[in-house]
Amino acid sequence: MDRVLVLGGSGFVGRELRDHFGGPATSGTMREGYVAVDATDFADLRTKVAAARPEVLINCVGLADVDRAEREPALADSLNRGVVENLVRLQPEFGYRLVHISTDYVFDGGKGDYRETDPANPINEYGRSKLHGEEAALGAPGSLIVRISSPYGHGFGARKPQFFRYVTEALRAGRPVKALTDQRVTATFLPDLASGLDTLLRRSETGVVHLGSSEALTRFQFAQKVAEVVGADRALVTRGLRAEMAQWVAPRPNDTSLNVDRSLSCGVRYTPVETALKTLLSG
Repeated sequence: MDRVLVLGGSGFVGRELRDHFGGPATSGTMREGYVAVDATDFADLRTKVAAARPEVLINCVGLADVDRAEREPALADSLNRGVVENLVRLQPEFGYRLVHISTDYVFDGGKGDYRETDPANPINEYGRSKLHGEEAALGAPGSLIVRISSPYGHGFGARKPQFFRYVTEALRAGRPVKALTDQRVTATFLPDLASGLDTLLRRSETGVVHLGSSEALTRFQFAQKVAEVVGADRALVTRGLRAEMAQWVAPRPNDTSLNVDRSLSCGVRYTPVETALKTLLSG
């Protein structure tokens, strides 16, 4: 693989890609093993890219906190669109291939099984800012935009535990877990993202590609699978609805499951959810 720079490599998704591809990686703050960069600052970003001289640059920088994006739309726009515009401005000078990680939340959730060619229609500020980032990324020749959904893996989220970890810890402690029956996704197993992205890069794929899962599950169904693998009483997983989530600031879409036929045709393979959970819980 060509020299790869993972921008935002200390984040939840970025760490998985940095571990897979190796090479340099950046962080928003000083952190051992990473180069600190303010990707919203064009001059700082240029200096760090010039030092790394990547052939492939994978952008994992962004504000992924859906409710914070709703409260602070200017911040969401700066991180989810502005950073991408900076990378597109730099691309002609350094000639790297730009890979931008995006989200299923660019869709309104009205139908599910979304293909890459389906029109986007986000219903919250997070989704809108990520869509604007996609539009900016397409300005770089040969760019690749990869949409993922509800990522889960070995790591931990920066501000709160990922859903998989939250459910696992609660069930192991014998605590009940309320999981939504009206939010359906194709959760992305992070090792599948890394290997799938590797496959797409080797094939020189461009444009928008969905990397999620071959299985579309509600949060409730996913939590029940966790209970089975953990050996917990499935009755601990109770049914919930989006309308009951009073703490949410931003609206959430109903069904943003991603159709992954294009990635499958490229040779990407997906780990069954039960197998992925067993892998994570045995490690």
